[in-house]
Amino acid sequence: MFAISRSARAFHSQRAVGMGLWSGCRAFTSPAAGAADRKAQRAEAQAELNQFLYGHVPASSVQEEYAKGGVMSDADLPRPAMPLHSNNFRFFKNPLYTSEQVQNVKITHRPPMGVMDRVALSSVGVMRTAFDKTTGYPNLKSERDWLHRILFLETVAGVPGFVAGMFRHLRSLRRLQRDQGWIHTLLEEAENERMHLLTFMHLKQPGILFRIAVLLTQGVFANGFILAYLLSPQLCHRFVGYLEEEAVRTYTHCLQVIDTPGSALHEWTWQPAPDLAKEYWRLASDATMRDVIEVVRADEACHRHVNHVFSSIDYDNRNPFGPQGISELGTAPCEKEVLEAPKAH
Repeated sequence: MFAISRSARAFHSQRAVGMGLWSGCRAFTSPAAGAADRKAQRAEAQAELNQFLYGHVPASSVQEEYAKGGVMSDADLPRPAMPLHSNNFRFFKNPLYTSEQVQNVKITHRPPMGVMDRVALSSVGVMRTAFDKTTGYPNLKSERDWLHRILFLETVAGVPGFVAGMFRHLRSLRRLQRDQGWIHTLLEEAENERMHLLTFMHLKQPGILFRIAVLLTQGVFANGFILAYLLSPQLCHRFVGYLEEEAVRTYTHCLQVIDTPGSALHEWTWQPAPDLAKEYWRLASDATMRDVIEVVRADEACHRHVNHVFSSIDYDNRNPFGPQGISELGTAPCEKEVLEAPKAH
Protein backbone atom coordinates (compact mmCIF):
# COMPACT_ATOMS: atom_id res chain seq x y z
CA MET A 1 0.00 0.00 0.00
CA PHE A 2 2.85 2.34 0.94
CA ALA A 3 4.62 1.51 -2.34
CA ILE A 4 1.52 2.31 -4.35
CA SER A 5 1.07 5.64 -2.57
CA ARG A 6 4.70 6.54 -3.07
CA SER A 7 4.41 5.68 -6.79
CA ALA A 8 1.31 7.82 -7.09
CA ARG A 9 3.08 10.80 -5.48
CA ALA A 10 6.03 10.31 -7.81
CA PHE A 11 3.68 10.18 -10.80
CA HIS A 12 1.95 13.47 -9.84
CA SER A 13 5.34 15.05 -9.23
CA GLN A 14 6.45 14.11 -12.73
CA ARG A 15 3.24 15.48 -14.25
CA ALA A 16 3.97 18.81 -12.56
CA VAL A 17 6.98 19.11 -14.83
CA GLY A 18 4.55 18.89 -17.75
CA MET A 19 4.00 16.81 -20.84
CA GLY A 20 7.35 17.90 -22.25
CA LEU A 21 9.40 15.89 -19.76
CA TRP A 22 10.60 13.51 -22.45
CA SER A 23 12.11 16.44 -24.35
CA GLY A 24 13.54 17.83 -21.12
CA CYS A 25 15.63 14.69 -20.67
CA ARG A 26 18.27 16.31 -22.83
CA ALA A 27 19.02 18.44 -19.74
CA PHE A 28 20.79 15.46 -18.21
CA THR A 29 23.17 14.84 -21.08
CA SER A 30 25.84 16.96 -19.37
CA PRO A 31 26.90 15.65 -15.93
CA ALA A 32 28.42 19.02 -15.09
CA ALA A 33 25.17 20.90 -15.51
CA GLY A 34 23.87 22.30 -12.28
CA ALA A 35 20.37 22.07 -10.92
CA ALA A 36 19.53 25.57 -12.16
CA ASP A 37 20.69 24.74 -15.69
CA ARG A 38 18.67 21.53 -15.75
CA LYS A 39 15.57 23.39 -14.58
CA ALA A 40 16.05 26.04 -17.27
CA GLN A 41 16.50 23.41 -19.97
CA ARG A 42 13.41 21.51 -18.82
CA ALA A 43 11.41 24.73 -18.90
CA GLU A 44 12.69 25.47 -22.42
CA ALA A 45 11.79 21.99 -23.62
CA GLN A 46 8.34 22.30 -22.04
CA ALA A 47 7.80 25.64 -23.78
CA GLU A 48 8.85 24.17 -27.14
CA LEU A 49 6.48 21.24 -26.76
CA ASN A 50 3.61 23.47 -25.64
CA GLN A 51 4.20 25.73 -28.62
CA PHE A 52 4.08 22.73 -30.94
CA LEU A 53 1.01 21.14 -29.37
CA TYR A 54 -1.02 24.14 -28.33
CA GLY A 55 0.25 27.10 -30.34
CA HIS A 56 1.10 29.12 -27.24
CA VAL A 57 2.81 28.83 -23.86
CA PRO A 58 0.13 28.20 -21.19
CA ALA A 59 0.11 30.20 -18.00
CA SER A 60 1.98 28.84 -14.99
CA SER A 61 -1.37 28.25 -13.29
CA VAL A 62 -1.96 25.35 -15.68
CA GLN A 63 1.03 23.45 -14.35
CA GLU A 64 0.08 24.40 -10.79
CA GLU A 65 -3.37 22.91 -11.32
CA TYR A 66 -1.75 19.69 -12.57
CA ALA A 67 0.51 19.61 -9.52
CA LYS A 68 -2.40 20.10 -7.12
CA GLY A 69 -4.54 17.58 -8.97
CA GLY A 70 -7.16 20.24 -9.53
CA VAL A 71 -9.71 20.27 -12.33
CA MET A 72 -9.45 22.92 -15.02
CA SER A 73 -12.44 24.31 -16.86
CA ASP A 74 -12.63 24.10 -20.64
CA ALA A 75 -11.83 27.81 -20.86
CA ASP A 76 -8.51 27.25 -19.09
CA LEU A 77 -7.35 24.40 -21.29
CA PRO A 78 -4.67 25.17 -23.90
CA ARG A 79 -6.00 25.27 -27.46
CA PRO A 80 -4.40 22.89 -30.02
CA ALA A 81 -2.54 24.43 -32.93
CA MET A 82 -4.26 22.27 -35.58
CA PRO A 83 -6.22 24.29 -38.16
CA LEU A 84 -9.52 25.42 -36.68
CA HIS A 85 -12.54 26.32 -38.76
CA SER A 86 -14.62 29.25 -37.62
CA ASN A 87 -17.09 26.71 -36.21
CA ASN A 88 -14.29 25.23 -34.08
CA PHE A 89 -13.72 21.89 -35.79
CA ARG A 90 -10.32 20.80 -37.03
CA PHE A 91 -9.06 19.28 -40.26
CA PHE A 92 -5.85 18.00 -41.77
CA LYS A 93 -3.82 20.52 -43.73
CA ASN A 94 -4.56 20.12 -47.42
CA PRO A 95 -1.95 20.64 -50.17
CA LEU A 96 -1.80 24.13 -51.60
CA TYR A 97 -2.23 23.69 -55.34
CA THR A 98 -0.87 26.09 -57.92
CA SER A 99 -3.16 27.40 -60.64
CA GLU A 100 -1.12 25.42 -63.16
CA GLN A 101 -1.71 22.17 -61.30
CA VAL A 102 -5.48 22.51 -60.99
CA GLN A 103 -5.85 23.58 -64.61
CA ASN A 104 -3.68 20.80 -66.03
CA VAL A 105 -5.37 17.81 -64.44
CA LYS A 106 -5.99 15.23 -67.14
CA ILE A 107 -8.41 12.36 -67.56
CA THR A 108 -6.15 9.31 -67.45
CA HIS A 109 -6.61 5.57 -67.37
CA ARG A 110 -4.32 2.81 -66.19
CA PRO A 111 -4.91 -0.25 -68.39
CA PRO A 112 -5.58 -3.43 -66.36
CA MET A 113 -2.54 -5.70 -66.24
CA GLY A 114 -3.92 -8.83 -64.64
CA VAL A 115 -6.96 -10.60 -63.29
CA MET A 116 -7.00 -8.46 -60.13
CA ASP A 117 -6.95 -5.25 -62.15
CA ARG A 118 -9.77 -6.48 -64.38
CA VAL A 119 -11.89 -7.40 -61.37
CA ALA A 120 -11.35 -3.93 -59.89
CA LEU A 121 -12.10 -2.17 -63.17
CA SER A 122 -15.21 -4.26 -63.81
CA SER A 123 -16.51 -3.56 -60.31
CA VAL A 124 -16.12 0.18 -60.79
CA GLY A 125 -17.77 -0.07 -64.21
CA VAL A 126 -20.80 -1.87 -62.81
CA MET A 127 -21.16 0.63 -59.96
CA ARG A 128 -20.84 3.62 -62.26
CA THR A 129 -23.32 2.29 -64.80
CA ALA A 130 -25.91 1.57 -62.11
CA PHE A 131 -25.47 4.95 -60.47
CA ASP A 132 -25.58 6.82 -63.81
CA LYS A 133 -28.89 5.18 -64.67
CA THR A 134 -30.28 5.92 -61.21
CA THR A 135 -29.37 9.62 -61.30
CA GLY A 136 -29.97 10.25 -65.00
CA TYR A 137 -26.33 11.19 -65.65
CA PRO A 138 -25.03 12.75 -67.85
CA ASN A 139 -28.33 14.49 -68.64
CA LEU A 140 -28.67 16.31 -65.34
CA LYS A 141 -31.14 19.15 -65.72
CA SER A 142 -30.61 21.29 -62.63
CA GLU A 143 -28.18 22.31 -59.93
CA ARG A 144 -30.18 20.14 -57.52
CA ASP A 145 -29.53 17.05 -59.65
CA TRP A 146 -25.80 17.78 -59.76
CA LEU A 147 -25.60 18.33 -56.02
CA HIS A 148 -27.49 15.11 -55.29
CA ARG A 149 -25.01 13.18 -57.42
CA ILE A 150 -21.92 14.86 -55.96
CA LEU A 151 -23.08 14.56 -52.35
CA PHE A 152 -23.92 10.89 -52.71
CA LEU A 153 -20.61 10.09 -54.41
CA GLU A 154 -18.63 11.82 -51.67
CA THR A 155 -20.39 9.80 -48.96
CA VAL A 156 -19.06 6.68 -50.69
CA ALA A 157 -15.62 8.08 -51.51
CA GLY A 158 -14.88 8.81 -47.85
CA VAL A 159 -15.07 5.14 -46.86
CA PRO A 160 -12.01 3.43 -48.46
CA GLY A 161 -9.30 5.65 -46.99
CA PHE A 162 -10.64 5.27 -43.47
CA VAL A 163 -11.07 1.48 -43.77
CA ALA A 164 -7.57 1.08 -45.19
CA GLY A 165 -6.08 3.34 -42.52
CA MET A 166 -7.87 1.37 -39.81
CA PHE A 167 -6.50 -1.94 -41.12
CA ARG A 168 -2.98 -0.54 -41.36
CA HIS A 169 -3.28 0.83 -37.81
CA LEU A 170 -4.47 -2.48 -36.39
CA ARG A 171 -1.80 -4.34 -38.34
CA SER A 172 0.90 -2.10 -36.88
CA LEU A 173 -0.36 -2.76 -33.35
CA ARG A 174 -0.73 -6.48 -33.97
CA ARG A 175 2.75 -6.93 -35.42
CA LEU A 176 4.43 -4.48 -33.02
CA GLN A 177 6.01 -2.74 -36.00
CA ARG A 178 5.96 0.65 -37.64
CA ASP A 179 3.50 1.17 -40.48
CA GLN A 180 6.00 2.73 -42.92
CA GLY A 181 3.93 5.90 -43.17
CA TRP A 182 0.78 4.63 -44.90
CA ILE A 183 -1.74 5.42 -42.15
CA HIS A 184 -1.46 9.20 -42.26
CA THR A 185 -1.83 9.36 -46.05
CA LEU A 186 -4.89 7.11 -45.98
CA LEU A 187 -6.58 9.07 -43.21
CA GLU A 188 -5.80 12.32 -45.02
CA GLU A 189 -7.61 10.89 -48.04
CA ALA A 190 -10.67 9.99 -45.95
CA GLU A 191 -10.69 13.44 -44.32
CA ASN A 192 -10.29 15.09 -47.71
CA GLU A 193 -13.33 13.29 -49.15
CA ARG A 194 -15.36 14.21 -46.07
CA MET A 195 -14.43 17.86 -46.53
CA HIS A 196 -15.71 17.64 -50.11
CA LEU A 197 -19.04 16.47 -48.69
CA LEU A 198 -19.21 19.20 -46.06
CA THR A 199 -18.34 21.86 -48.63
CA PHE A 200 -21.16 20.91 -50.99
CA MET A 201 -23.60 20.62 -48.10
CA HIS A 202 -23.29 24.40 -47.78
CA LEU A 203 -25.23 24.51 -51.06
CA LYS A 204 -27.86 21.90 -50.27
CA GLN A 205 -29.13 20.06 -47.21
CA PRO A 206 -30.35 16.59 -48.26
CA GLY A 207 -33.79 15.34 -47.30
CA ILE A 208 -34.83 12.27 -45.37
CA LEU A 209 -35.01 9.92 -48.38
CA PHE A 210 -31.49 10.89 -49.44
CA ARG A 211 -30.20 10.26 -45.92
CA ILE A 212 -31.85 6.82 -45.82
CA ALA A 213 -30.23 5.96 -49.15
CA VAL A 214 -26.83 7.04 -47.78
CA LEU A 215 -27.34 4.92 -44.66
CA LEU A 216 -28.22 1.79 -46.64
CA THR A 217 -25.44 2.30 -49.17
CA GLN A 218 -22.84 2.87 -46.48
CA GLY A 219 -23.94 -0.29 -44.68
CA VAL A 220 -23.44 -2.37 -47.82
CA PHE A 221 -20.37 -0.67 -49.27
CA ALA A 222 -18.41 -0.22 -46.03
CA ASN A 223 -18.87 -3.83 -44.94
CA GLY A 224 -18.11 -5.09 -48.44
CA PHE A 225 -14.95 -3.01 -48.61
CA ILE A 226 -13.84 -4.26 -45.18
CA LEU A 227 -14.22 -7.85 -46.32
CA ALA A 228 -12.43 -7.15 -49.59
CA TYR A 229 -9.54 -5.40 -47.81
CA LEU A 230 -9.12 -8.43 -45.55
CA LEU A 231 -8.74 -10.59 -48.64
CA SER A 232 -6.64 -8.32 -50.87
CA PRO A 233 -5.48 -4.78 -50.01
CA GLN A 234 -3.91 -4.46 -53.47
CA LEU A 235 -7.25 -5.20 -55.13
CA CYS A 236 -8.94 -2.55 -52.99
CA HIS A 237 -6.37 0.14 -53.77
CA ARG A 238 -6.64 -0.63 -57.48
CA PHE A 239 -10.43 -0.38 -57.16
CA VAL A 240 -10.11 3.04 -55.52
CA GLY A 241 -7.64 4.13 -58.23
CA TYR A 242 -10.18 3.29 -60.93
CA LEU A 243 -12.98 4.87 -58.88
CA GLU A 244 -10.98 8.11 -58.69
CA GLU A 245 -10.41 7.99 -62.45
CA GLU A 246 -14.19 8.19 -62.79
CA ALA A 247 -14.36 11.01 -60.23
CA VAL A 248 -11.87 13.05 -62.27
CA ARG A 249 -13.97 12.35 -65.37
CA THR A 250 -17.15 13.52 -63.63
CA TYR A 251 -15.63 16.74 -62.25
CA THR A 252 -14.09 17.52 -65.62
CA HIS A 253 -17.55 17.21 -67.13
CA CYS A 254 -18.86 19.43 -64.33
CA LEU A 255 -16.36 22.14 -65.26
CA GLN A 256 -17.46 21.91 -68.89
CA VAL A 257 -21.07 22.42 -67.80
CA ILE A 258 -20.10 25.40 -65.64
CA ASP A 259 -18.35 27.01 -68.61
CA THR A 260 -21.41 26.57 -70.85
CA PRO A 261 -23.62 29.70 -70.88
CA GLY A 262 -27.21 28.96 -69.93
CA SER A 263 -26.38 25.61 -68.34
CA ALA A 264 -27.64 24.42 -64.97
CA LEU A 265 -24.32 25.23 -63.31
CA HIS A 266 -23.25 28.34 -65.18
CA GLU A 267 -23.96 30.45 -62.09
CA TRP A 268 -21.10 28.66 -60.34
CA THR A 269 -18.78 30.75 -62.52
CA TRP A 270 -19.37 33.71 -60.21
CA GLN A 271 -21.12 32.18 -57.17
CA PRO A 272 -18.89 32.71 -54.10
CA ALA A 273 -17.21 29.66 -52.62
CA PRO A 274 -18.26 28.65 -49.06
CA ASP A 275 -16.01 29.99 -46.31
CA LEU A 276 -15.16 26.40 -45.37
CA ALA A 277 -13.70 25.80 -48.83
CA LYS A 278 -11.66 29.00 -48.68
CA GLU A 279 -10.16 27.96 -45.35
CA TYR A 280 -9.54 24.32 -46.21
CA TRP A 281 -7.97 24.83 -49.65
CA ARG A 282 -6.65 28.29 -48.76
CA LEU A 283 -8.41 29.86 -51.70
CA ALA A 284 -8.54 33.56 -52.49
CA SER A 285 -11.14 35.67 -50.72
CA ASP A 286 -13.02 36.11 -54.03
CA ALA A 287 -12.90 32.39 -54.96
CA THR A 288 -15.95 30.98 -56.74
CA MET A 289 -17.61 27.58 -56.91
CA ARG A 290 -15.75 26.94 -60.14
CA ASP A 291 -12.50 27.29 -58.22
CA VAL A 292 -13.82 24.78 -55.69
CA ILE A 293 -14.60 22.24 -58.40
CA GLU A 294 -11.07 22.65 -59.77
CA VAL A 295 -9.39 21.90 -56.44
CA VAL A 296 -11.78 19.03 -55.72
CA ARG A 297 -10.86 17.53 -59.09
CA ALA A 298 -7.17 17.98 -58.20
CA ASP A 299 -7.78 16.12 -54.92
CA GLU A 300 -9.40 13.24 -56.80
CA ALA A 301 -6.47 13.11 -59.20
CA CYS A 302 -4.13 12.86 -56.21
CA HIS A 303 -6.15 9.97 -54.80
CA ARG A 304 -6.14 8.30 -58.19
CA HIS A 305 -2.38 8.49 -58.36
CA VAL A 306 -1.76 7.48 -54.74
CA ASN A 307 -4.01 4.41 -54.82
CA HIS A 308 -2.66 3.12 -58.12
CA VAL A 309 0.84 3.38 -56.63
CA PHE A 310 -0.21 1.72 -53.36
CA SER A 311 -1.67 -1.16 -55.35
CA SER A 312 1.50 -1.57 -57.41
CA ILE A 313 4.06 -1.62 -54.58
CA ASP A 314 4.58 -4.24 -51.91
CA TYR A 315 2.31 -3.89 -48.89
CA ASP A 316 5.35 -3.70 -46.59
CA ASN A 317 7.11 -0.97 -48.57
CA ARG A 318 7.63 2.52 -47.23
CA ASN A 319 5.00 5.04 -48.23
CA PRO A 320 6.55 6.88 -51.21
CA PHE A 321 4.36 9.93 -50.53
CA GLY A 322 5.74 10.60 -47.07
CA PRO A 323 8.11 13.44 -46.13
CA GLN A 324 11.12 11.29 -47.02
CA GLY A 325 9.53 9.52 -49.96
CA ILE A 326 10.20 9.66 -53.66
CA SER A 327 9.90 13.27 -54.79
CA GLU A 328 8.59 12.58 -58.27
CA LEU A 329 5.69 10.55 -56.85
CA GLY A 330 4.68 13.49 -54.72
CA THR A 331 3.95 15.71 -57.70
CA ALA A 332 0.31 14.62 -58.01
CA PRO A 333 -2.39 15.66 -59.00
CA CYS A 334 -1.08 14.65 -62.43
CA GLU A 335 -0.44 10.98 -63.12
CA LYS A 336 3.17 9.99 -63.63
CA GLU A 337 2.20 8.30 -66.88
CA VAL A 338 -0.47 10.24 -68.76
CA LEU A 339 -2.22 8.26 -71.45
CA GLU A 340 -4.53 9.38 -74.20
CA ALA A 341 -7.52 10.90 -72.42
CA PRO A 342 -10.95 9.58 -73.43
CA LYS A 343 -13.63 12.15 -73.99
CA ALA A 344 -15.60 13.25 -70.96
CA HIS A 345 -19.22 12.21 -71.06
